[in-house]
Amino acid sequence: MRGNAMFAPLAPEEARAGPTPKPGSKTPIVPVPADAPPIAFRHPKRGEPSSAWPYHDAAGCLTGYVCRWDFLDAEGKPDKEFLPVTYCELGGGKRGWRSKGIPAPRPLYDLPAILADPGKWVLVCEGENSRDAARDLFPGMVATTPAHGAKSPRLTDFGPCAGRTVVVWRDYDEPGRAFGDAVYELARAAGAAQVLDLDMTALGERVIRDGAVVPRGTPMKEGYDAADAVGDGWTAELVASFRPLNRLTKPYRSEAAWKANGAAAAAAFGARATPSDAPKSDGRIWPFRLAPNGVEKRVERTDRDTGLQTVEWRWFCSSLEVAAETRSSGGDEWGRLLSITDRDGRVKQWAMPMSMLAGDGTAYRERLLSLGLVMSPGKFARDALHEFISTARPETKARCVSRIGWQGKVYVGFTRNYGERPHG
Repeated sequence: MRGNAMFAPLAPEEARAGPTPKPGSKTPIVPVPADAPPIAFRHPKRGEPSSAWPYHDAAGCLTGYVCRWDFLDAEGKPDKEFLPVTYCELGGGKRGWRSKGIPAPRPLYDLPAILADPGKWVLVCEGENSRDAARDLFPGMVATTPAHGAKSPRLTDFGPCAGRTVVVWRDYDEPGRAFGDAVYELARAAGAAQVLDLDMTALGERVIRDGAVVPRGTPMKEGYDAADAVGDGWTAELVASFRPLNRLTKPYRSEAAWKANGAAAAAAFGARATPSDAPKSDGRIWPFRLAPNGVEKRVERTDRDTGLQTVEWRWFCSSLEVAAETRSSGGDEWGRLLSITDRDGRVKQWAMPMSMLAGDGTAYRERLLSLGLVMSPGKFARDALHEFISTARPETKARCVSRIGWQGKVYVGFTRNYGERPHG
């Protein structure tokens, strides 16, 4: 307490201090104090890191590092490992560099450069190594990455992308597609003016030989990224002369793109024709997708020490689609028109009243199982199915009627509807 003020404001250093860490704990100090020693961290198995990328906040202050170790695995093949390293309070008055994640929300890599030139497009890559290569290939943009690439993009603050054009360069694999989707969602939520997708195949399907661009002749490898493009001989000059930036980018996928491209768009992103895992028009991120073997839910887990996220798609039932929202002509009796594909490949539809979701779900699950749905056993599958049906927001609405015959201007039959009611 200073002076006579019983509730005097805390000094900045007091506000940052927080509770005293227990001995053996490690609490990151952000930003890193000016008097902290240079990074000094040895992996217990790998030794000194091969590379270390510093992350800074908006004021240019150091917050921590992402480090990389290159080594040979048990079979003698090249492998790599990434870990965050931050300057930590260790308890007992001790401080030091330890493997601990930068606290969320984390800054984008090279944040000061992003803020220094608000007119530049922001090129978001999957990982620090790819970012360095992309910076060399596209010097007219400011290249960045969330810490750890595809591992935990949602722990990064994408606020600096507000009002900017964001270009996504994702790796050529399934984690890369998930990373691109996450960046699209985060940048859009942050207020990006537009989010574009960089056409990696334009570069990946070609290599540079004797200074000329020629077809690769073999399929792009799984996981192809910006660093691979540099390894193939691409330079900023060759990229610009081969295909200018405006011909290398296109709008990132959206619900409109799914509807326009149908099954072709779905196949390109490893899912069925329904955009189950696309961002919804009300801003929600729906954690479900229709896979070839049924419906899967996205499950994220975060390592408490490093902050790294792992993503798993868990199957919980066979093919089931929420085709439409149903209601009566009076606007009540709301429900879901469910489309079930049974084990014989036959598609069946059932207009399920939403009131059946009020209980424990036994009644509607019994009906779905009788129609041929296959469910994974256990609580996860029951909860996931309940959430899937409850939170779906299909674009189509249907009206349920209690009898056949004229319903307004439409004649409802047993198997189809007919035209409009004739005049007179």
